[in-house]
Amino acid sequence: MMQGLIFFVFIGFFACQKTAETTGITVRWNNNRATGIAIPQNRLASFSLDSISQLLSVRLAKTGAQPAILGEYQLADNAVIFEPLIPFTRGLRYEVWLRNQRLDGFEIPLADPKDAPELLAVYPSQDSLPDNLLKIYLRFSRPMREGQSPKYVALLKNRTDTVPGVFLDLQPELWNPDRTMLTLWLDPGRIKRDLQPNKRLGAPLQKSLQYQLVVSALWPDQQGAKLAKAFTKAFVTIPRDSLSPNPNRWQIKPPAADGNQPLDITFGEPLDYSLLTETLHVIGNDGKPITGKWHIGDEEKTARFKPAQNWKPGRYTLRIEARLEDLAGNNLNRPFDRDLTQKTVSVASASFFERSFRISRPPSGSDAALIQGTP
Repeated sequence: MMQGLIFFVFIGFFACQKTAETTGITVRWNNNRATGIAIPQNRLASFSLDSISQLLSVRLAKTGAQPAILGEYQLADNAVIFEPLIPFTRGLRYEVWLRNQRLDGFEIPLADPKDAPELLAVYPSQDSLPDNLLKIYLRFSRPMREGQSPKYVALLKNRTDTVPGVFLDLQPELWNPDRTMLTLWLDPGRIKRDLQPNKRLGAPLQKSLQYQLVVSALWPDQQGAKLAKAFTKAFVTIPRDSLSPNPNRWQIKPPAADGNQPLDITFGEPLDYSLLTETLHVIGNDGKPITGKWHIGDEEKTARFKPAQNWKPGRYTLRIEARLEDLAGNNLNRPFDRDLTQKTVSVASASFFERSFRISRPPSGSDAALIQGTP
């Protein structure tokens, strides 16, 4: 019964400690990620599967005792294979230990500098932002290493002074599922004027000043490759925005029927990029969602919806989730920082808002006319 569970462990490790290059430990790769190591079978003696994980361990090669890296052991390709739960990191050196004795070491090489990740975009994308700005989004070309933003992101005032304590220190950081977009929150406690952090430290941003968001080129991705270059976004602050977006003021320009030309929406102000990609829905006359893709453009002041199939004549509904926000965090129901002493501020509790529009066939022999949507 034990034949399928036999593993082989190094016989002579007490007599000699050789480098990975001479002992034959090899790194296994998958999609440019170091996903495991292989120790040759001909250098190992027999041990059961139950004991191998207790006797053999892989650790970071650092000063002092290091904990074992979690992972799985198996027998394949005439070798003992160790696969860590999280792939090895480029640029770091690791050691293989047996019975608390160092067996060997290996290093994960740095990535080719030509194959570097990029910071593709920073949102909001416009260069005039309200002084009560709530969030900034960083979108990368591939998954980045987490927990690094305090080291590699800084905000400068007037190109010289680093502004401390601007961003909320969230652990874990707010990444999308594939770790390509990071949400940076400016400290809400300092933005809301009735809270103690605001009274003690003041708002993160001040009106009518120039700022530069700087992202260091040293920020590594999940494989250890550093950004291709540093990134700087310059912007100036304008007076605070204390009003909720009003969908009734949006312009809706439907296309003609029998084609799949896009539906265009103009908001009249920049809105939250990430929420725009999640909160807009087109509903058909039968109450079912229309499948298609949204494109956010013009500094987040417009959205374009391209259906997967041709439009049919009829009445449609643009459904907007009430959690949609502008750049200052004001959603469709209420302002983010409202004066509680003012009873005249309108506060709603709706889950969503709707605008209806109609798509018609163009008159024969003429181009499709754009028709304004109706509230």
